[in-house]
Amino acid sequence: MNSKTRQPLNTNLPASAPVSARLRTIWLTSLGSSITRLVSRGRGFIMLLILLLVAIPSVAPLFPRRVTPASASPDIFSGERAMAHLPVIAIEPHPQGSPAQRRLRDYLVQRLTESGLEVEVQQTAGLENVVARLRGSDPTGAIVVLAHYDTVSYSAGAGDNGSAVAALLEIMRALASGPAPRNDVIVLFDDGEEEPGIFAGTYAFVRGHPWMKDVRVAISLDTAVAGQISTNEVGPNNNGWLVHALARAYTTGATWNSFSGGGLYNSTPFRQAGIQVLALEDNYPYRQKHTPEDLPEIINAGSVQQMGEQTLAITRQLSGLNLANPLGEQETFFALPVVGFVHYPEAWSIPLAITAGILLLLALGLALWRRFISWRGLAIAFGAIVVTAALAGMGINTLWKPVPKLMGWRTAQWEEWPEVIPPHGWLVAAVFATLVLGLAVGIYLLARRWSARENFSLVGLLPFAIPAVALAVAEPRTAYAFTWPVLIGSLVWIVAVLVGKTQRKWLLDVAATLAALPLVAMLLVFLPAIVMSDGMKSLAILAGIEALLLGMILPAVDGLLVSLSAKTPSQSGG
Repeated sequence: MNSKTRQPLNTNLPASAPVSARLRTIWLTSLGSSITRLVSRGRGFIMLLILLLVAIPSVAPLFPRRVTPASASPDIFSGERAMAHLPVIAIEPHPQGSPAQRRLRDYLVQRLTESGLEVEVQQTAGLENVVARLRGSDPTGAIVVLAHYDTVSYSAGAGDNGSAVAALLEIMRALASGPAPRNDVIVLFDDGEEEPGIFAGTYAFVRGHPWMKDVRVAISLDTAVAGQISTNEVGPNNNGWLVHALARAYTTGATWNSFSGGGLYNSTPFRQAGIQVLALEDNYPYRQKHTPEDLPEIINAGSVQQMGEQTLAITRQLSGLNLANPLGEQETFFALPVVGFVHYPEAWSIPLAITAGILLLLALGLALWRRFISWRGLAIAFGAIVVTAALAGMGINTLWKPVPKLMGWRTAQWEEWPEVIPPHGWLVAAVFATLVLGLAVGIYLLARRWSARENFSLVGLLPFAIPAVALAVAEPRTAYAFTWPVLIGSLVWIVAVLVGKTQRKWLLDVAATLAALPLVAMLLVFLPAIVMSDGMKSLAILAGIEALLLGMILPAVDGLLVSLSAKTPSQSGG
């Protein structure tokens, strides 16, 4: 951008000028400079506030805290009522075939019977599945909701899987308290998920129970410890019908998206039998899993509330539909604050990603043509972003190595280390994130001496455009997280360049902020979310991703950063 160097006010008065005139001129010069900085800082604060207003509701659902009290209407899910079951369920280890498991079996039978369900115990090959059925008014099939109720031999299993068992008891009680569903709803507390054979109880139901012939959709629940409930598996193929049902059942705050997935879940036997499945789990990598420390006091009632509330809404939606053909075109889906639940055919992923790439090239071309940016400025900005990401990743990787010893973490006792969150793990992650922020701000301010923020905002989209196209080809269900920020950001700058006859600062503020908003809404949430699924394993990678995100966010608050820096850049372009 061809901007002229700012010229200071001329304070060279004749030597004969009165002292008062000299002081007045100096004061006016200082006042003008201060006003300029204050205006710039004010715009920066406004842009920061806008970003925070989007970031906070995007991240908040990852940390559920709301719990419906036991005094609530009987036909809605109460996390408090569900949590009342947990001390009974997780009072001691109850592995397959143990006396403790038989006591829990009897407790489940009693509670399901009290809720008015038709209950039986399926006994086969040393397994005892607790199965119950809520009859529908005009069934076209059945939905089965399942949670395994056995544990490993040395853990009471409050998280795995007492939390989901407690939630499912409350779900079925609430469902039975409301209007009769159209379709039958089957509850399956399966045995033998942990040991000795994986999913043994679920396989026993799928292969041998007479109710299996009616099942059209299976919903698997497994752990609600401390985080948000994810849709780990939806479909997994021809999931359009099920995704449309999710859209109708969606409530504000749910973080459902097609990015989650992979791995094996308790619903696997149903999927292998050709049944549409939905696997719900919080994925929180808690260190107490499969240890004697997996006790009720570690469970966040807000996560249990989220699991139960969401599952009840989905089950009610499915129980009123025609289950004759629960298939549809494969879809991508995700939730956004304010906007709600977004979904569209997965086949659109490649055309959308290509469109986003073309729009980015068009935005860059127009901005160069209108002299909003320059080749030199783009090169400097891109170099700064890449260097920041590389230094952040390598730096955090180096700093991380001595941390477990310094913190005194007992990593040998955690079978899934480093995919767990140790004591004060969140504090370590926050400190690392702050260090990356400081590094990014420092390099940004240095590079701003020779490059304008427009260069950063536009070229900052490039690192996201590349994975958008790559994922659209390789993993189309995940491409949305990169495609839409690039597409929207590019459109914003195209409009700004076309309507901006002059490069006014407010226009640049708005354009840079609007270009960053989709990244804040859709990708910023992945920083804590990945920690909540991968634990400490991905801190170095997340540092690099944070740096790339800051490459887009910092231009939006440029006025604030520059006004607070010790030395204002001599140029606004380049």
